[in-house]
Amino acid sequence: MSGTNPIWAGNALDFLTGRAVAYTAPRTTYLALLIADPTGDDGTYDITTMAEVSTPGYARQQVTWTAPAGAPMTTANNSLLFYGPFTADMTDSVTFAALVTSASGTTGQVIYAWPIDSPLQAATNESLQIAAGALTLNA
Repeated sequence: MSGTNPIWAGNALDFLTGRAVAYTAPRTTYLALLIADPTGDDGTYDITTMAEVSTPGYARQQVTWTAPAGAPMTTANNSLLFYGPFTADMTDSVTFAALVTSASGTTGQVIYAWPIDSPLQAATNESLQIAAGALTLNA
């Protein structure tokens, strides 16, 4: 049997993102802001070596997801992600964002990473935002 299975693809995206559905979601996902490409020399991501923003006032944000739909199946973040206000000037620009499985630290996994089209940088008392629908995953 060949062809695509949209139900499987939607379930795969739900599993990947931890979106609450008819079963208990396997994980909560968070978005980390990075100042460098998280891809290692071997082409994989490693949460222990990714260059994450460290400016005071920064914290990873929990991401919630839309129900997968369409062909190919697509899911997107369903709400605004708000970082800050920062309590110091950022010295480096945000150039990547990474979907991770932990709220902080170097445990957990990097699930996916996106390049940022226009680098982001905030000054003291400013905030950064990622719009609803800006992050998408396809299956």
